[in-house]
Order: sequence, then structure tokens, then C-alpha cells
Amino acid sequence: MKNESFALEIERFFEYFVNELKLTNKSKYTIISYNTTIKSFIEFIRQYEKPLSFENLKKIDIMNFLEYKNMVLEKQSELEMSSKKLYITHLKTFFTFVNENLDTDIKLSTIFKINIKVPKRTPKGVENKDVEILEHYLENLQLNNFLNIRASLILKILLYSGARRGELEVLKTKNFVVDGELYIIHTIGKGDKERTLYIPKEYIEDEISYYIANDIDFIATTKSGKVMDGSQIYRFLNNTYKKIGIRYSGAHILRHTFAKSMIAKDVNIVTVKELLGHANIQTTMIYTNPNQREVQKAYLDTMK
Repeated sequence: MKNESFALEIERFFEYFVNELKLTNKSKYTIISYNTTIKSFIEFIRQYEKPLSFENLKKIDIMNFLEYKNMVLEKQSELEMSSKKLYITHLKTFFTFVNENLDTDIKLSTIFKINIKVPKRTPKGVENKDVEILEHYLENLQLNNFLNIRASLILKILLYSGARRGELEVLKTKNFVVDGELYIIHTIGKGDKERTLYIPKEYIEDEISYYIANDIDFIATTKSGKVMDGSQIYRFLNNTYKKIGIRYSGAHILRHTFAKSMIAKDVNIVTVKELLGHANIQTTMIYTNPNQREVQKAYLDTMK
């Protein structure tokens, strides 16, 4: 292989880079995401015809990597613009790290002068009719065994508190504190920051009582008592969606649903920002785009 030595150099630097990510408290999902990109880049250069090194890396090589990712997808789908932008961001950040620890100067500003415009879209949540199906499922779920109780608790926390999957993973029964009609939930959010979630006490009181009575520590726990990791939570959610006949995947769709429900109820945007644990209000603003029905109504009102 022409680029085996270059691939090995990148692997060596990536080990150091991962250590830096961990030391700077980057989330495990961020590290997994970087790992996916860099491993793909290493696979690409190992089969790339042009001999590569840190000294001769060019913009065209990065563009060819994106085309390689398209080819890997084959006929499944075209590589999303957001994915292309993420790959470039990851590679630029990684090569900036390499540049800081290498005698050779990598021409980063030239290599990564790639402007990919990602169209701004309001994140999709669960459709209203599917929320009704999910809530009907929860209302009729018999809390007579551990698996049903766990399913009810996980789904309600994600749907009604705006929790992230990573926050759910570390959530324990001791994090739930009763305050009047609410459970105040203290957890560790994105970037290892402490964060507070809220959920009406009546929504999950039976489930929490069961967990406490049976000395179950973590909310996301398997039947054998092991803590569920992100992929297990992901599969559990997808299996539930499939079982009740709605087409979604993962936990983030429920977080989007929570955010959009807050906006629909005219909750102040600053409050929504706090409920979602966003560091920047601009992130929260993506949920505020009016839908077409609202636009049409506003237009007609002005024309009367």
C-alpha cells in the first residue's frame, strides 16, 4: 500500500488527539464521532492512488475523501451536506492538532478552504398523530413487570423533560428530588456540565417508587442489572417505535418533540433554552421558525 506509513502516522497522532479530547472533557459521543471520521479517512488513504504525506496533502485530497464517502454509501443515499461539513470540521480540527505537534507546517488555510452551505431547517419532532400514539401506548402500558416500568420511565423522561440520551445514561434514582408537584432531576449534561431537568411527579411517581423499592440505581438498567449504554438505549427506542407503528429512530427525536411543544405553548425562548440545556440561545432559536400554516394565516390577516 502506497500510503501505509502515512496511515500509521495518522493513527499514532489520533491516539494523542483522543487523549486531548478526553482531557478537555469532550463527550464520549464527540469522541466516537471523531473516531468514525478519522478511521474513514485512514481507510481512504490506504487505497488512495496518490502517495500522501503531511507535506503534500492538498485540498483536492480532502475533496476526493468526500467523494470516497459517497462511493462507500453506494446507492443508499447521497452524502448529506451536514455530514460533509462535519467531516471537514473533524479533519481540520485533527490536522490543526497535528500541526501544533509537528515540525512541518501543514497549509491548513488552503487545504480546508472548502465552503459547504448547510440549509437551515427546523428540527423535526414526532408528528402530532404519532405523539398521540406514543402517549396512548404509555397510558395503557401495564406497570406489572420491570421491562414495562423501565420502558415507561425512559420514554416519559425523554418525551417530557427534554433529556439527552447521554444524560439518561448516567441518571440515577438518587438524582430525583421531589419539589411540590415536580421531580427536580439533577444530571450531568453535555460537556460534563451539571444540568437540571423537570418532570411532573404524577407522570413517573409509580415508576420511581418501584425502582427505589427494588434498589435499582440507574434508570437505564438491563433486566440483569447492568447499566445500558447508548447503543442499547437506541435499540430499545427503535424497537418500541416499531412495535407501536411509528417510524422514528433514537432519543433525539423525542428531545426535538419536547422543544417544539414548549415553543408551541408560547414558553419564553430563554426558558426553553434553560430547559434544553443549550449553551447558546441561537441553538434554541432553530425551533422558532413558524410553520407554513402560521405563515399563511399571518399573510391572510394582513390582506383583510
